[in-house]
Amino acid sequence: NESNDPKMRVLGLQTSLGGFALTTIMALVLFTGVDETALASYGGDGSGNTFGSTLLASTSSTNTKELVLKIPPPITTTSSPRALSLATDLQKLNAKMYGAYWCSHCYEQKQKFGLEAMRQYVPYVECDREGINSQGKLCKAMDIPGYPTWEIDGKLYPGEQELDELEDIVKEIMSKK
Repeated sequence: NESNDPKMRVLGLQTSLGGFALTTIMALVLFTGVDETALASYGGDGSGNTFGSTLLASTSSTNTKELVLKIPPPITTTSSPRALSLATDLQKLNAKMYGAYWCSHCYEQKQKFGLEAMRQYVPYVECDREGINSQGKLCKAMDIPGYPTWEIDGKLYPGEQELDELEDIVKEIMSKK
């Protein structure tokens, strides 16, 4: 039971007015109250969200519906100058990282870059439909093979990458431009 896990944070919202529009508005209000660091550092640990968080919004009417969104754990590392430099180069190449909140390799990839680099320069695309800000349709359309997957200059690079591997990819692409 997630609510008994001390590492889980459950935020609840009840409304007696029902209706999709009101629920949507209230969920947006709730999202603004979620820890900014957690929202900026999507990822996961691969263990079924045992140290991430859950955002719960529900309506109270004859047809009770719940919207449960999973929030990954925050990135806890500080970006090194090397990671920041690589992240700015990746940004110039319109790079994105595709992943899932529960993915341990995605979380480790984010940890390698650090909070500042991931927040400012590397766009993260959540692919799991239960993840907050999910872009599952985009991930399907891009035919993302697994998590994490990097899209750099329009080409997909699946798997967790070391910084030096990403630096080599960036150097190769930039040498051709």
